[in-house]
Amino acid sequence: MNDDDQLRRLLSDAVSDIEPRDRLAEIRASVHPDPQVVPMSRPRPWLYALSGAVASAAVIGVIAYTTNALSGPDSNGTGLGAGQAGDDHSSAPVSTATATDSAATPTSPSTATSSPTVTAGTQAYAVYYVGANGAGKPVLFREWHRGPQLPTADPAGNGDDVLTEAVSDAMASLPLDPDYRTPWHDLATLDHASYGGTGAPDTVQIALEDTGIADRPADMTPAEARAALQQLVYTAQGAIGKRVPVVFTVGRKPPGAHPTLLGVDISQPIANAPMLGTLSLVNISSPNEGTKVSGPLTVTGVNNAFEGTVVVYLERNGKKYLQTPTIGGQGLHRLFPWTVTLDLSKVQPGEYTLVARNGDGSGRGHPDIDTRTIQVT
Repeated sequence: MNDDDQLRRLLSDAVSDIEPRDRLAEIRASVHPDPQVVPMSRPRPWLYALSGAVASAAVIGVIAYTTNALSGPDSNGTGLGAGQAGDDHSSAPVSTATATDSAATPTSPSTATSSPTVTAGTQAYAVYYVGANGAGKPVLFREWHRGPQLPTADPAGNGDDVLTEAVSDAMASLPLDPDYRTPWHDLATLDHASYGGTGAPDTVQIALEDTGIADRPADMTPAEARAALQQLVYTAQGAIGKRVPVVFTVGRKPPGAHPTLLGVDISQPIANAPMLGTLSLVNISSPNEGTKVSGPLTVTGVNNAFEGTVVVYLERNGKKYLQTPTIGGQGLHRLFPWTVTLDLSKVQPGEYTLVARNGDGSGRGHPDIDTRTIQVT
């Protein structure tokens, strides 16, 4: 794929109805070591979160414009033609063969101390994990993972496709951010995942090995069980770039033969639950956990909050630095992108917690927050 083709694809995705338009964050996924992987039934020795991916300044500038100018909802108010709730996270894989770790835009660079050139034929995909909102309710947070260039999905479920890798990560890979978790690696193993994109009904298939997971464990709440299933639904939809329901099967039995999973009825295909009750209402897209940065740092994310307000700042030893408010969005059953640039030359080098904090219109003192640990050099 040449530069012109790549640009056309990015622009097309930026205005399409698939899982939203936070493509900018994808192509500049932050530096981080490999995710910790729990042993799986299918070896995947190459699994990694590839470091330092940033597209050229010209391409990024155009994408940033389309992200902000063209990411409004469709006639359904969701941003998705299927009428399902969308989250303004883009995760359709993209080749980054020409990307290097450089300025996000000509006027707002984000510099990492380790800046390898991205290997040709790599791609990023979104993986959702379970965390907690300000009130302690289980919600989903998104991370970006990277791997070799693969087909989006295999109708036969033979593996070596983005759908399989993303769902495998959601079930078996420990998240980069220690604030997130996956309940699956203690409970179940993926047998296979498949999606043909044709036929009726249009569904993704996720088949799990039968390890006695029909009932909800005693230490898992009903809300946590529902979040665990939605974790796989949102991850699978992100991998294929479409809001289609997921058919869950267990132990290679036909659909409906295993009617519950973690106590949740799976006799019918499972659609993504409404976004504002399922996803965290604030989520940092970049940088990733553990990133080493210097100079101006561009922080991107999505939110939905009272008056759209989110405040981004650094925190260390109980003190806050570089507090910068910005506006994402409010209402409309979706999340809205935001971008903030922090001038790191104004703080001392060291480890900081990067915080994105939603405005608390309720006044109850439980605003939604997402954090990253970063190293300022």
